[in-house]
Amino acid sequence: MTILEKRDFAEVTLKSLIADYDYETMVNLYQPIVGFTATSLYFTLVAEGKNQRVYSLVKHEEILMKMQISSGAFVDARKHLEAVGLLKTYLLKSNGEAIYHYDIYSPRTPANFFDNALLYGMLIKCVGETSAKKIKDLYPASTQKDYGNDISAKFTDIFNPKYDDPAFVKALSSDGESIGRNASKIQGNFSYENFFKALSEISQISSEAFVKEEMDELYRLVTLYGINEETAANYVAQTYNPSERKGKRIDFEAITKLFQTEISYTVRRKRYGSKNENFNTGETALASKINLMESVSPKKFLALLQNGSQPALADLKLIDSLSKNFNLPNPVINAVIDYTLTNCKNVLSRAYAEKIAASLAREGIETTIDAMNYLNNFKKSKKSSSPKNNKDKKEEKENPREETNKQDDGPSWDDILDDIDQGGSDGKA
Repeated sequence: MTILEKRDFAEVTLKSLIADYDYETMVNLYQPIVGFTATSLYFTLVAEGKNQRVYSLVKHEEILMKMQISSGAFVDARKHLEAVGLLKTYLLKSNGEAIYHYDIYSPRTPANFFDNALLYGMLIKCVGETSAKKIKDLYPASTQKDYGNDISAKFTDIFNPKYDDPAFVKALSSDGESIGRNASKIQGNFSYENFFKALSEISQISSEAFVKEEMDELYRLVTLYGINEETAANYVAQTYNPSERKGKRIDFEAITKLFQTEISYTVRRKRYGSKNENFNTGETALASKINLMESVSPKKFLALLQNGSQPALADLKLIDSLSKNFNLPNPVINAVIDYTLTNCKNVLSRAYAEKIAASLAREGIETTIDAMNYLNNFKKSKKSSSPKNNKDKKEEKENPREETNKQDDGPSWDDILDDIDQGGSDGKA
């Protein structure tokens, strides 16, 4: 875990041949899943890989300027490409410099794409079953007609090779590697395949019983509350009503309450920066806090902030509102939670949180780093418009214990935002 800085270097290697039809595959099959920014980043890195046959390294600043995006958007798009197996990222730090190495892989062929339950399932989730079927129909398998007997010549019929010939011995012992058509493996946390498998083991409910809108809402709730496939399947089976029309068979009000009361994890209070800290492999408290916001559900994040105890129902309803009404991703919701608690004396004020959430939503912010940059500018403008008076400063000096406790609890928003300003960092790798 580290912060991507504009001055960091980028090195790109094409690990696969990229054919002309791969561009069509990217647009038709991958873009609905990863988004247009990630698709643009893929094409940009492919071009960069070809450019680096002339020069070896380029600063990220040049790529960001070329794409006209922020570091946070770059990292988010990069992670989407990594998730679907189009990109692998490596980091090398040496002599105070950071070099990111990007390996670019080709998209899967349409046949391999549609055979992959994760990829095809995500396509259905993103565009709907009807549209996904139309896209699949663009790549029909060739039908084998009866053309008579196959009388094609075999290799051995024409060339009659002798395998003890020195040429074949050299070919077998060749130790060089040539570029081919390589696709990277993909990994996922919540698997629809595992969900439906678990559901079939406890019920007669099939995947055809649901519509896209239901699966979208289920996925939102599952990621929001950190629920695994087996637990989700169990609660869906409990709330499923087959007498309702298709699209209305899951009682989401009931399943939301079940998710809110479910504790699928064990948490113990850990202070940020303690020697037992294991939230990430980052080097700083800043990276640790960012990684925590990026990696856990808002429900778990809030529980970690309150000694591992179950969040109050009102707080869980607020979290659900931030997700549903403001369409904020989980890392940004976690940033809103932490920022609100920091600035409201450890009270999760609904009015304050919704005000912050509305501002972030209007800005279209989707990553923790971009949220922190925005809130940093907000705090600066607020400080400049209403500076502390002498009385406030005197009160701060008279309460050193309160200040010490804040430091013990880990990096505050002021610490984090100041760190970003001094380091010039605006993206998390």
